[in-house]
Amino acid sequence: MIKNIDGIHSEKVIHRDHLVFAVILVVLTVAAFLFISQKVLKIVENGCFSRLQENAEVASSEFVMNNLHYGGTLQFVADALKDRDDYSTDSLQTKLNDMQPFLRDQKISLLLPGDTVIMPDGVVTASSPMGLSYEEESSLESHVKVKLESDKQEEKLLFHFVPVKSHGRTVAVVFWSFGLEAIHQYLRNDKRFNRNMFLYVVNRDDGRFITDSKHDSLKGIRDYLNEMDNENGLFSAIVDSILAGKTGRACVENYWEEVNCFFYKPMAVNHWSVVISSPEKVAMAAVHKVRFILLCFGIAVLLFCGAYFVLLCRVAVRSFAGESDRMQQDDVGKVRYMQMKLLGLLSKNFIHIYYVNPESGSYVVYPSAMNDLYKEILSRFDCNVSLYDIMNNDELTKIHKDDLELCHSVFNKEAFLEMMGSNESRKVVDMRWFINGNWVWLRHTLIGLADGKGGGYVLIGVEDVNDEKVAIEAERERLSVIKGLSEDFTLVSFINPSTREDHLYYVKKNNWADNPNWKKVGNFEDRLKLIANTLVHPDDRKMFLEMTSREVVNEKLSKKNAYYVNYRMVIGSAVEYWQLKFVIAGKAADAQKQIVAGFISVDESTRLQLEQKEQLETQAEALKQALSAAQAANSAKKEFLNSISHEIRTPLNAVIGLTSIASTHLGDAERVKDCLVKIDQSSDRLLSIINDILDMSRIESGKFDLKEAPMHLFELVHEVERDIRNDLQAKDLKFELDCVDINDDEVVCDRERLRQALLKVLSNAIKFTKEGGSISMSVKETPLTKSSYAAYEFRIKDNGIGMSEEFLKTVYEPFARESTVSRDVRGMGLGLAITKNSVEMMGGQIEIASRLHVGTEVTMTFEFKLVQSKKNDESNAVVNSGFAGKKILLVEDNILNREIAMEILQDNGFIVTAVEDGDIAVKMLSKAETRPFDVVLMDVRMPVMDGYEATKRIRALKNKDVAEIPIIAMTANAFDEDCRASFEVGMNEHIAKPVSIEKLKDVLTMFL
Repeated sequence: MIKNIDGIHSEKVIHRDHLVFAVILVVLTVAAFLFISQKVLKIVENGCFSRLQENAEVASSEFVMNNLHYGGTLQFVADALKDRDDYSTDSLQTKLNDMQPFLRDQKISLLLPGDTVIMPDGVVTASSPMGLSYEEESSLESHVKVKLESDKQEEKLLFHFVPVKSHGRTVAVVFWSFGLEAIHQYLRNDKRFNRNMFLYVVNRDDGRFITDSKHDSLKGIRDYLNEMDNENGLFSAIVDSILAGKTGRACVENYWEEVNCFFYKPMAVNHWSVVISSPEKVAMAAVHKVRFILLCFGIAVLLFCGAYFVLLCRVAVRSFAGESDRMQQDDVGKVRYMQMKLLGLLSKNFIHIYYVNPESGSYVVYPSAMNDLYKEILSRFDCNVSLYDIMNNDELTKIHKDDLELCHSVFNKEAFLEMMGSNESRKVVDMRWFINGNWVWLRHTLIGLADGKGGGYVLIGVEDVNDEKVAIEAERERLSVIKGLSEDFTLVSFINPSTREDHLYYVKKNNWADNPNWKKVGNFEDRLKLIANTLVHPDDRKMFLEMTSREVVNEKLSKKNAYYVNYRMVIGSAVEYWQLKFVIAGKAADAQKQIVAGFISVDESTRLQLEQKEQLETQAEALKQALSAAQAANSAKKEFLNSISHEIRTPLNAVIGLTSIASTHLGDAERVKDCLVKIDQSSDRLLSIINDILDMSRIESGKFDLKEAPMHLFELVHEVERDIRNDLQAKDLKFELDCVDINDDEVVCDRERLRQALLKVLSNAIKFTKEGGSISMSVKETPLTKSSYAAYEFRIKDNGIGMSEEFLKTVYEPFARESTVSRDVRGMGLGLAITKNSVEMMGGQIEIASRLHVGTEVTMTFEFKLVQSKKNDESNAVVNSGFAGKKILLVEDNILNREIAMEILQDNGFIVTAVEDGDIAVKMLSKAETRPFDVVLMDVRMPVMDGYEATKRIRALKNKDVAEIPIIAMTANAFDEDCRASFEVGMNEHIAKPVSIEKLKDVLTMFL
């Protein structure tokens, strides 16, 4: 006993603490008792419902087992009877009787066509006693379960049947029947319910009973459970749940004036459900009994707590810490203490914990977190099955295939016993489980716990680590991407923005950065200075240091996540383009903590960009030049249109004016003759202009063809001289011709194109040479090593106004004219363009040398094939046998052209018959028995029938003499393709309008 004041005071304090502890203990005890009571009552209530569920399972299982058992037997009988030769009633009855010892007491019947049935006792009936029949060849499936109402029994029967096949045809049906009354009687005899249990089998398709205790098969579930019997309206929900095929239970008040309990579940066959009911006072008798016991026990607990409270007021409470120390002093107690402490720690982190017996594999589950993950995993486990069997059932556990080997190596008896007998008492295993449609990482912590007596158990804590694993995998992928990207860089460093200290993350081998001394550099700024002084191009060094300074880099990265500097490096003797790239590393929260810097070569891409830039600039310049050329061409075309208008109108005005003058001076023969001569000159000028335009069109379209033939150069040269004589005299120009160096006069070439080229060059010389000037033309032959060929040089020189060097660059372009000198000179700027194309098409070359105000010299060179045949002067002589009396058929639709042609032909002695279209000409010739004309002059474009069609029809005439008459096209269609078209339809020659009299006479001479 404590005597001092302090001691007394301390004792009072201790008693007050005891009182508070006692009150808390009583309150906790009462609360625990109430909580446990509720749990116990709930468990007992669940147990009562479990009895109902058990009977429902029995009824369902009994039916399914019988169904499966009889189903196998039926298949056995059907297989024994298939593919027989004799299916008579006697033969089948004998076979079925022989099989009875194997069938034992199973009631198997055989249905034959015509409703004949062989019963289990061997009796043959004329019709099915069950009302069962089938049509031969009907489709029957062996797994179908059929219910039929019996003709002779009061209860409904379940039928199972299998067809008997013979060579693919159904010849009989094996069937059996099974009643539910036996099952129902078994349930009613359950002593726990004092025969107060009722069984219902409901067809969910129509809600009718398959059987019931009163054999009233016409009623359904809604007849027994209707709203009139239940004022709370619960029956409707129960019926809907049953018909929906759900499993459930319920207690309903005021059902037959008492409370009834129901349990229902779907059966494993067809659309049937089992419903079992029992009065609540019978079904829940155990609950009432337990409730009474708990009430008595609660009163006892209250009395005990009161007594304990009084006792605690007098006795000091021994501390829990002291008790723990005492437990640890005892070996067994120490183990239990550690296990309890371990359990408390594990339960804070794990979803659930397994207590596993290593010997048997049996286990108990301690749930820590009742979440969806726990429920999904636990639904795969059966406490009645060994954990070893469960974990080795891959279809049940649904563990990832890559983790199965690990799972099998850890979760087995040998591994668990090894854990118990070794120092390694803890293992951690991570595996992926397929849960709710996703792969989830779970960590399994295995801890071996010995009980101090040679035994013990294994604790398995299951933890959800999916987020952690996903994060690790994402980080691994991120690092993999960084590593992959880093391989494109030569050097990569991680930099601290504040201290500029760096860590070399990656250095590519065998290059300028692969230097052992790099790691000795103090920080990133020192590294940059070293690179700048040793590698950076001198012209870029200052810019490089400024743009990579700490202030600039931090400022740039504060605005965006990446910043780069382009510069040049001198590596060996080569200058390469490089880039230093800075990137913020990490999330926004720690963006200022680290920077990634990488050096990468951009030499190839930069040079490609520079090349592309240069190409673009070249293309732009080309486009600019093309635009200028197009603008110049447009300007030239505009000037050409003005020129052609002027050129055409000038001779046309002369023709019109001189015609008017001649018509007013018909009595003055000299004046009329002068007008006619000038009209002829103007007509030739107008024809020349039109021919130039047509030639230029043919050149641009690629249809400029050659017509090579033997010809005499002397004759051509002198003919050209005669053609320009009047123009020379008009300007008082001196002309010199030198062709004495021609040894081979007769050559093969396009005479007309050569004549045209010479005339155009000479015409230009005449136009651009002032009065009193001089022009010369020389022709020189040079032998060639190539046999039968010779080179000819035509040189035309004048002392005219000449051409500037600038104009010489475009002198061959269409419509090009010297602007400073061409205003007073006629022309369209097509002459030299046509000449150049003509010369080149004949295989020659043309060169122009000119000086402004001095003169021009044009040189044309050709290689012509020589004509080796002996000259025949007689062949070149003009045959002048006379045209008098020769008959010509003129086919021309234009009245004026017809009149001109007739006048010319008649003046030369021809007898002319003229018609206006091809149809008339064909009809005229088709009627003739002999050839009525010597020649036909045929226009091409005419109404009714054109010249082409008329020629084809003439050539198709049966009279060969008439069909072979010479036909000469005389048309304004002057292109080469027009000539080819004329020859293709059968014409003999082609003359383009306007027709030269001399040309016409030459052609007619060929056929007359």
